[in-house]
Amino acid sequence: MSALCKFKFAKPARRDLIEASIASAIFNAECCFGKPKVRVSGVSYYLSDQGRHLLIDVSSEVGEHVAQIFTGIMIKVLGEDKFQVKRIEGDPVLNAGDKRF
Repeated sequence: MSALCKFKFAKPARRDLIEASIASAIFNAECCFGKPKVRVSGVSYYLSDQGRHLLIDVSSEVGEHVAQIFTGIMIKVLGEDKFQVKRIEGDPVLNAGDKRF
């Protein structure tokens, strides 16, 4: 079974801010788990073109850690009221052309 954390930003977030924050969270995971484990775990994320939504795969211990660190960074940088985060469990079902992300 897979698990995702879905982040929804109150207004479109700057792409460079999100990407730098994800990079920091992944670096933090490398410090905690070691670079080989982070690389093998295959940490993955998706940022929507509009910058309103971010998905982080939290199926592994490393992905969970990255999502937690990213959440902490967003709380510090944006504030708790500027985004929502929701955990989604189960296998994703995607429909071609589905724009409801």
